[in-house]
Amino acid sequence: MYTIRNKTVSRLVVTSMAVALLASPISTILSGSEHVAAAASAVDKSSHNLKPIWTKTLGDPSRIDTQATLIKNNLFYTVGKKYIAFDALAGKTRWTYPAAAVSQTVTDGKSVWFTDATGRLIKLNAATGKLQWKVKTQSQPGKKESYVNYSLHAADGVIYVGDAYGLTAYYASSGKVKWKLKGSDQGYKVLQTGKILVVSTIIHGALTTSGLQGIDAQNGKVKWTQTGGDHQDILFSNDKSLYTRDVTEGIDAGFAANIDEMNLNSGKIMSTRSYIPVDFVEDQSASDVVSDGEYFYVIEKYDETQKKAVVSRFPTDSRSKAEPDKTYAFEAGVAEWSLGDKGIAYVRLENGKLLTIDTNSGRTLASAQYKGTPLPTLIGQDVLVVQHGGQISGVKKAAASQ
Repeated sequence: MYTIRNKTVSRLVVTSMAVALLASPISTILSGSEHVAAAASAVDKSSHNLKPIWTKTLGDPSRIDTQATLIKNNLFYTVGKKYIAFDALAGKTRWTYPAAAVSQTVTDGKSVWFTDATGRLIKLNAATGKLQWKVKTQSQPGKKESYVNYSLHAADGVIYVGDAYGLTAYYASSGKVKWKLKGSDQGYKVLQTGKILVVSTIIHGALTTSGLQGIDAQNGKVKWTQTGGDHQDILFSNDKSLYTRDVTEGIDAGFAANIDEMNLNSGKIMSTRSYIPVDFVEDQSASDVVSDGEYFYVIEKYDETQKKAVVSRFPTDSRSKAEPDKTYAFEAGVAEWSLGDKGIAYVRLENGKLLTIDTNSGRTLASAQYKGTPLPTLIGQDVLVVQHGGQISGVKKAAASQ
């Protein structure tokens, strides 16, 4: 599950605020029902509601493969062979272009870039949808095959494409190749950018794990490689360090959440912070860790014995093995925990319920029930896009409680 969680050292052009495949299930689906507020019992639904201001039916989720990106209040998504720019606040289509996006969308506000199913990197005018250029990527699909994109990222006038070839940097203005780096057949997922790109790639061995590499953004040369553990995501970073969860599991791991602090320039693990001790990690591990740079939110797996799921919050400067400063308990499994502004979290439960939580007080500000498998919620400037089954809905964002 990938949500908004990264504070990076990059000078981003403008990247997508969230991205999801509508037809793909969330990686961790837990069971249960109903919400229990652990930190406070008061519920204030007068301040906000999560009922949709518009809903669109896109089709049978088993037959469509919709790639959606929400940037500010602009939604970009694909249905069939049509790429659509949509005003998510007004609920109106702005323009369409004949292509099937297989990546997220990135933008500088004036143009948008994406890769399509035929293996092209495409640049369109963001206001009109007019084609500005298109180039073939380094990895071209065979007949009756679709191009597979692992990552698309934009920074400092460069578009980075991760695919089966490896990682390629294209000049955003012209589409010309700046440099290219041959990788494994699993490609690269770009997690962070700036002077150093931090990317993840699959490592095959006795166990299949994810390693990290630091790549010089100017020339594509690998500066460091970190293969210890299983690092699939970056939680946040500052000028010197990046924080990433090691998801290696085993009876010797001893904790549900193990978070490594790495030196950004060398990739060396400086320290490890471990939270929530367990007897057997396979049985009681965390399903995810999310961070806004101030706190780590550890989403624990649904406890069948106690019939509840717990999210525990730890300040990012907490010592290892510390107790959480807050916990949030749910009788339903937590499928997604997305962080908004000023301490607001948007929580999707396995039963389809969407909640707005004030993480500081523990209050539930609003809730709404949606039908269909809960898929990632996209967070924009003034609106959320809720994906459920074969539909998408626009919801006005909540304001933080006073």
